[in-house]
Amino acid sequence: MSRLTPEQQARLLGAVPSPESAQFMAAAFAAPPMLAAAPAFAAQVDWRNRGGNHVSPVKNQGGCGSCVSFGTSALIESMAHIETGRWVDLSEADSHFCSSHGANCSGWWPDQCLDQVIARGISDEAGFPYASAFPGNNIWAGPPVCRLAPNRATRITKINARHALANETAAKNHLTNIGPVTGCFDVYQDFFNYSGGVYHHVSGAKVGGHCVLVIGYSEAEQCWIIKNSWDVSWGSGGFGKIAYADLKFNGQFFPMYGATGVKLPQSGWQPLGGKITTKPVTGVNKDGRIEVFARGTDNALYHMWQTSPGGPFSGWASLGGILTSAPAVVSNADGRLEVFVRGTDGGLHHIWQVAPNSGWSGWAPLGGVITSDPTAVRNADGRVAVFARGSDGALWQIRQGGPQAGWTAWSSLGVQFKGNPVAANNADGRIEVFMLSAGGALIHVWQVVPNGAFGPWASRGGVLTSGLGVINNADGRLEVFGRGTDGAMWHIWQQPRPMAAWSNWASLGGGITSAPALGRNKDGRLEAFVRGTNGAVFHCWQTGGTPSWSGWDSLGGVVGGDQAVASNQDGRMQLFACGSDLGLWNRWQTAPSNGWN
Repeated sequence: MSRLTPEQQARLLGAVPSPESAQFMAAAFAAPPMLAAAPAFAAQVDWRNRGGNHVSPVKNQGGCGSCVSFGTSALIESMAHIETGRWVDLSEADSHFCSSHGANCSGWWPDQCLDQVIARGISDEAGFPYASAFPGNNIWAGPPVCRLAPNRATRITKINARHALANETAAKNHLTNIGPVTGCFDVYQDFFNYSGGVYHHVSGAKVGGHCVLVIGYSEAEQCWIIKNSWDVSWGSGGFGKIAYADLKFNGQFFPMYGATGVKLPQSGWQPLGGKITTKPVTGVNKDGRIEVFARGTDNALYHMWQTSPGGPFSGWASLGGILTSAPAVVSNADGRLEVFVRGTDGGLHHIWQVAPNSGWSGWAPLGGVITSDPTAVRNADGRVAVFARGSDGALWQIRQGGPQAGWTAWSSLGVQFKGNPVAANNADGRIEVFMLSAGGALIHVWQVVPNGAFGPWASRGGVLTSGLGVINNADGRLEVFGRGTDGAMWHIWQQPRPMAAWSNWASLGGGITSAPALGRNKDGRLEAFVRGTNGAVFHCWQTGGTPSWSGWDSLGGVVGGDQAVASNQDGRMQLFACGSDLGLWNRWQTAPSNGWN
């Protein structure tokens, strides 16, 4: 920061006392002295380590005096996590450039900014990214502009109250018992040279006022602990310590500000609890009730189920076992669900319902040594088949000798591949298995006739960098999805006739960070779900036939991996994802082939 020109350094500052704060301090000095209240604060506080971390990542305000908006949005982000357990990423641009403050980089004061959040709220960062306010996304360029977030009213966060803390004791009490605060102070030239330890002003002229988030303090070191908004290159990864004597404005302690009563937007995601360590996998019971499976933190298999078709879910229940893979779920010909996993011995193990919609067997081994997640599918005659990569890197299969019957020995289908295979049925019931070559191309093998042997391997080209998603169109044609080297989602599909012919690869755009999860609307239109670069879930859908798709739309949330989709008995899709808390979360369509809760 010391290498910036004086003009550039001055552009980082933007704390200008409000009339209210000036009157507040004038009244405090005019009032007769009062006995100080007994301290009710701890010797040291740091909200990065207070029953967990409650401080959002350091940001960069660039060459704009928007520090007040950064300090207050950081305050609300922290309080949202403290009060609700949910992380939220707020738009400093919405606060600073789309408000009464105006689309400029001039300074103001936290009370004014917080009052505005009470009145109009603040959008999420995805709705109005900070860099997009500046020409060419250059946060040192200007002038900035306001770009109101799409559907802003549905994505704003508000607070119920702000609190002016008139002295150090009040600020420490608040930090001890409630949460971080935002404070402003005089900046001198040597502040730009800070790189660690406790900052004390030593040299240089005063250059302006600045606002930061105060996340704690240390009585032993006689300092405040702060989160700055000058990127991670300042201080210690963007954080620092300022001596009590130096966090002053115009030479005196000006009020710090706290906030309470955070009101987050209703994202539509609802918690189902638990702690899961694999992607969720879904099955549908014979009576139409969705059932969800995942590995727990103890590596056992857990499941939960709708207590009635389309209804609420039970709590989590353990099915035991020790899993070293994500589970695969399939319905037997009679409707009984069956789950397959890799065990600690590297072999395939399974567990099954003893009757449709009923309880479960114990675990049983199926042998083999597999090095991928299993994938399971049913032959046209009802026999279940399971596929996985063997220790030799080739595709292996094991299958039932008849519907609900015993199992054959493992057999190899050859060809080396990476990642996890995905199996699906063609319209005539023939099984087809898809995977990635070592170079990322899509390769596949299929049964020559229903229930029969597999033919030769074929490549469909492309270079994919995620797990695969495979689904049948309404007319039975298979369609395959994955992330390309550009981060966008690409797809390829069977042509209407003959079934062996495939389209060229086509891009659906977007920036995705998970394997696609796929569902089919009741009216037959496919819908794809992915995690975006901001951690939220995005979806796009067919608007007509296979080649015609919508653009991407956000379903919000902050998810930690791949999603899963299942269809309710009435045709409404239901979406499941692991949240940042490792719990299972879900959303659902409010009507078949319609919008989401």
